[in-house]
Amino acid sequence: MNHNGQQQAPRHKRAGWARGVDIGLRSLHIGVAGVLLGGVIFKQPLSELHYWAWWTVGTGLGLVASEVYHSWRWPYQGRGVMVMLHIACVAVLHAWLQYAVPLMWAALIIGAVGSHMPRKYRHWSFLDGQVMD
Repeated sequence: MNHNGQQQAPRHKRAGWARGVDIGLRSLHIGVAGVLLGGVIFKQPLSELHYWAWWTVGTGLGLVASEVYHSWRWPYQGRGVMVMLHIACVAVLHAWLQYAVPLMWAALIIGAVGSHMPRKYRHWSFLDGQVMD
């Protein structure tokens, strides 16, 4: 029951192993992306950053898979749209390397905001016009 005495729909909980995998992937993603951002800021040669870039992409894809496993609605919810904006910053970076630092910072900020938005925004479905999941 909520504070108005109305019955609430049960919230889906991830299986323990899935939550653990998500936490591990998210932690690893933040770590390797941080190294990549630092390398870009300190103007390291791209050849030195490829390893970190591939780990960032791989852990990011793992996080996307984890989200889709949790909810097939994810791509058109607020959280999915934020991830697409996050990825778009990195994709644009490849076309305009001179903007690598601000685009990497934008990706970091969008990722952080998307992960910490209130549930009503993260789970807002743009197709259904309401909070889903």
